[in-house]
Parts: sequence; C-alpha cells; structure tokens
Amino acid sequence: MNRTISWRTVVVFAALAALPLTPWMSKYYMLLAFDALLFGAVAMSLDLLIGYTGMVSFGHAAFFGLGAYSAAVLLERGVLSLWLCLGLAVVVVGAYALTVSAFATNRRGIYFALLTLVFAEVVYTFFRYTQTFGGSDGIQGLPAPQLLPGMALDTPVRIYYLVLAYLLLAYLACRVLVRSHFGRVLVAIRENEARARFIGYNVQRYKMGVCLISAILSGLAGALYAGRAAYATPDLLHWSISGEFIIMVMIGGLGTLVGPIIGGAFFILLQEKVSSYVEWYSIVVGVVLVLIVLFAPRGLLGFRRAWRGRPGGEAA
Repeated sequence: MNRTISWRTVVVFAALAALPLTPWMSKYYMLLAFDALLFGAVAMSLDLLIGYTGMVSFGHAAFFGLGAYSAAVLLERGVLSLWLCLGLAVVVVGAYALTVSAFATNRRGIYFALLTLVFAEVVYTFFRYTQTFGGSDGIQGLPAPQLLPGMALDTPVRIYYLVLAYLLLAYLACRVLVRSHFGRVLVAIRENEARARFIGYNVQRYKMGVCLISAILSGLAGALYAGRAAYATPDLLHWSISGEFIIMVMIGGLGTLVGPIIGGAFFILLQEKVSSYVEWYSIVVGVVLVLIVLFAPRGLLGFRRAWRGRPGGEAA
C-alpha cells in the first residue's frame, strides 16, 4: 500500500489532538503527555538505525542533548525564536552526526555501537566540565521560546500541541523514508550488507545518510525539550539516556516506527507513575521490562499482532 497515512493513524492523532479538551487533563498530565510523545518520537528516530538498518547506537543521547544545548544557548542570550533554536540544533547536531558517522559507519556490529558510545562520552565530558555551558549544573532558568513574536510557548496546551505537530511531521517523514527506495536499501543493508555492497550500493553513504536523518530528528526533539523544561544539563547527554532510548525501541517493536512511539510513551508513563509510589521504582520498571522481553520479544506491537494471528513484518 502506498498510502502516506492510514485511517487508524488519523484517528489516533485526532484523539491526541482532542486530549487537552478533556476535563481531567491537568497541567501535570499535559506535561507528562508532552514527555511521552516527545520521547516516543526520539525512539522512532532511533528505530531507523536499529530496526531498519541494523545499527545499534549507544550515543543517541548526544544528539538529543546537543539539540537541547543548542536551544538553551540561544534562549539564555535572549534569542527567543523557536525557529532559530531549531535551526541551530539542526546545524550543530548535523555536523556532529556527520563527524561520528564518517568514522563509525566503517565498522559493523559491536564496533559501531562502541564508537558511537565513545564519541557521546567525549561530548558528555566536555559539557560536564566546561563552565562556559554551566558545567555540571548546565544552563538553567531558560525563558520560554516564541513560536511567533508575542506568542510564547509558555502554557501546557501550547507546548503539547507543538510536540504533537512535531511527532506527526516526524512520523510522516519517517514513513515516507522507509517506503522509498532509500528505505528499501537500508533494509537490504540490514539483511545482508555484503550483498548490498556487491550489487553496487555505496553502503557507507546510505549509513551516513540514515545516521544524519535520525540524529536531526533527535536533535530537534532535544531543542523542544529544552524549551519545555527550561534547562539543558549534561545528564541529557549521559550514556544511560541512550540506553533508555534503546529500551523504548525494544519495548515497542523493532522496524515498525509506530512501535517505538508506543514504547517511548509506555516507558515514560510507567517510570513516572511507579516513581510516584516507591523510591526504588527502577527495580519495578526493570521487572516489567524483563517480562516484556521474555513474553513479547518482538515488542508490544509484535505481541498484538501475534495475539491477532497476523504475520510479522513492517508496521510503519
């Protein structure tokens, strides 16, 4: 099917758009919904690497954090335009992604993963100990960015609709990408890289291309997060955040696009609700994740398909 978007997707996004109109959506739940949708979008961007190209990145937090710092630097200096913040995030994250991918895409498997981790740790250490960017405290107390002059994104409803629009655009872009010739080549690389190279494809160029796209989507999400949270700290660049992104993808289902969105939202909601009841919430979250891996190894979306008796495959 060549449809860009299915009726189910239209229904889901329409329901999400109507969510702020419900009476029980307090400020707390609006901000929680923002985080769930935003991190779902980041997980979807990572799925382009892991699920479609077969490259596991342990440095995705660097893209997200650099996007956040790019926006924070401008906001701290009084540049409140959201579009300038997003533009700088694209430039900074894009340049970093091209540098990393130029080295890492020459390697496969664990070596690619380790190289992305090493680069990310260098970036984390730089921001952690550089006082120009606030050191370990990061950049705090940022003003709200402005969508248009005089229209600040300073209410939960506005920032919610902003992230919903971003998620929709990112999803459409990823869907078109994976259904294009470029996307089919990525799957060919995942299935048999040697054969893809043998029939004439420049494998490294395709890998660098998907790394760049995935990084920019994550960097834009980081810039939006900085505008919502009013800070950017080195913690956003830490390798553990990259691990959480990978977990989100695994929870939802590899190579599906929709699955990682569900996985990201599920992880954020689970983490938030469990932490509100117990201090050792990480143990509870860990147990739930182990159960998912054991009983739904293809993720929540794969579990749903198996329950309905449908064959596996792309769910984009």
